[in-house]
Amino acid sequence: MTTRPAAARRAVAPPAEQPGSARPRPRLRGVDVLRGLAVVGMLVVDNRGNGAIPDQLEHAAWNGLHVADVVFPVFLLVVGVSVPFSRRADRPRPALTRVVKLAVLGWLVVTVKYGSATAGVGVLGHIAGAYLLCWLLLRLPRPAQVATAAALLVAMSVATVAGGDEPDRSWGHTVDAALGVPFSAEAPHGYLAGAVTVFLGVLAGRALQSGAGRPALVRLTAGGAALLAGGLALAEVVPVNKRLWSPSFVLVTGGIALLALAVLHWLVDQRGLARPFRPFEVLGLNAIVAFVFSEVVFRAVLSHGVQPAVDAWVSSVAGAVVSAWVYPVLSVAVVWAVCAALLRRGVVVRV
Repeated sequence: MTTRPAAARRAVAPPAEQPGSARPRPRLRGVDVLRGLAVVGMLVVDNRGNGAIPDQLEHAAWNGLHVADVVFPVFLLVVGVSVPFSRRADRPRPALTRVVKLAVLGWLVVTVKYGSATAGVGVLGHIAGAYLLCWLLLRLPRPAQVATAAALLVAMSVATVAGGDEPDRSWGHTVDAALGVPFSAEAPHGYLAGAVTVFLGVLAGRALQSGAGRPALVRLTAGGAALLAGGLALAEVVPVNKRLWSPSFVLVTGGIALLALAVLHWLVDQRGLARPFRPFEVLGLNAIVAFVFSEVVFRAVLSHGVQPAVDAWVSSVAGAVVSAWVYPVLSVAVVWAVCAALLRRGVVVRV
């Protein structure tokens, strides 16, 4: 885990300058904003006050797609966007060190939150596994990378169809059961599809690296539209399913993420409209702090006594619907204040 001074943070693209440049490229702040928006989505979904929250802010039980299901894939894709800008990402030791740090931190968070040491399960464990597999994919020659990623999606499509529509008979459940971990969207069976999501981010990063402006914007928009259309077409055969990280889920959420990145790149980096998005940028710059703080404080500590008490009191005063929103909004405000305080001191925490 490292920290970076604010002055250095403002001077370079995420997370390092482009090799061969005569001078550092200005930071692509739209990427940080998108990461911050994903953090806000995570906080609202995870810290909802009660069941009166809209269905779209709860994960789909099996097949289907809710807004809540898009949050993590967006964050995972942004992980890949930064890879082409990082000289460390190509070197085995820094890349593997990052994987170990994420895995250990994820294990600690899951242990604190659930009281059981289940390695490899959880958001950070999923990021670690997906990042490692994507890093291995990037060791292949560039022409083979897209073909390999496509072949993986085809293989997972076949496995998804063969498993039928019952969760307990799915290939993902079989893999996780063999590993002795609970079947969930963050469990090891999803690392492979998650790696493809990270790889889509790498492709987006390469488009931005090749030159910001209209060409990059066109590539991001066209790529996002193509992924979304392809995913919706594939969904007729392979349902969109987050728990399985089905190939159609990868394509649809990847398309949504790329289109969102295109919009923010245009607004923030090209039009210079960064000020209205500054609150999201603050969260995006210290996303790891925001996630860990929320998981430990709001989900592990306060959820057992404080959250039910707050929900009961607000519900009695203003009704269940208002209470459903009060707690997540408070969590966003508190987490933002922590991240803003760190940023004012020039502290940016990265793993």
